[in-house]
Amino acid sequence: MDSISSDIRRFEEEFASLLEETGKDAAHQESIDRYWFVDVQAERPPWTDSGIEIAPGDRLSVFCAGRATIRKHPEAWVGAHFGLWLRIGEDAKMFRTPRGSLTFTAEQSGRLYLSNVFPGEWLDGYGRMANAAVLENSAAGGFIVLVIRWRKDAPDGLRALAQRPGAAASLAKEELQRMLNPVAVPQGWGYLPSLGDAGVFSRVDTADGAVIRCRCDSDAMILQKSVEQPFTPDTRVRWSWKIDSLPSARAEESLVTHDYLSLAVEFDNGKDLTYLWSAALEPERIFQCPVASWRNRETHIAIRSGSEGLGRWIAEERDLWRDYKAAIGSPPTRIVGVWLIAASVFQHGQGLCEYRDIELATASGVTRVL
Repeated sequence: MDSISSDIRRFEEEFASLLEETGKDAAHQESIDRYWFVDVQAERPPWTDSGIEIAPGDRLSVFCAGRATIRKHPEAWVGAHFGLWLRIGEDAKMFRTPRGSLTFTAEQSGRLYLSNVFPGEWLDGYGRMANAAVLENSAAGGFIVLVIRWRKDAPDGLRALAQRPGAAASLAKEELQRMLNPVAVPQGWGYLPSLGDAGVFSRVDTADGAVIRCRCDSDAMILQKSVEQPFTPDTRVRWSWKIDSLPSARAEESLVTHDYLSLAVEFDNGKDLTYLWSAALEPERIFQCPVASWRNRETHIAIRSGSEGLGRWIAEERDLWRDYKAAIGSPPTRIVGVWLIAASVFQHGQGLCEYRDIELATASGVTRVL
């Protein structure tokens, strides 16, 4: 048995024991209505029917473990917290389990479907995929998913689990804390649907104004804000950032090292230009995203390199028109969004940073983004 299979087996055994012991406790035997373990393999995308019927008002907690890999690059893997997707019914929006667990109350009825898919493969937030057959041949690995339906309030049930010893109880305690202390993003900002919400970004109010904080642990996330304005030759983008930890120690231009922190501008032609702080690439280095599904969409410019300046606030200003022409070509007509991007899923490191004072400026005025 390999280490991944062993981890999955241990997860299932520890949770089964915890749930059984908790159910014997007279004080808590009313907490759990029912629970299921569901196996979700990467070789059968996009959706696995769990066989679980969900009704509106059902109170549910989900926990998961396992890994998915790329067959040709077994060193490239993602954990279940990143690759697991859920939806209730065949036409509903899909969602993720931030950090490997999630507690929620169902708003609609339907069968629970689960998916083991690298997030970038989705076409939209409803689980449509261009070519599932490609993943059947290229992906490997599996997840084990625990679904708990509670008889009463979920926090009470999680507290009952968290009071006991063991790794499974610790996961229940962590989920309880996430549930009681939800992460919020600034008004007007939202997550790219095909990557979902993993709680990577959060709003922090300081004496100097609103700050968006990023903590990315073996994950990837894009936080977006819609902006509608003409793209003109005098357009400039400004922001301040404080990067405390870069998620990569190597040049970010290859698939297996593409972990980075950046600010990006999105245009009406479907393309985006991202400004990243590189670990090793020389400043002003331009390269296409090495992820196949993003290669024709995203272009990167490394504007800083190395450790000099880490840990302190730095103000940036870029000539967006000039950068677009140099990196991509003939400029489009409109700007449609600003993104904050964090990725640490390839090397499984940690990226820590903060952003503030984001704006788009022209001779005719300034658009305040944050």
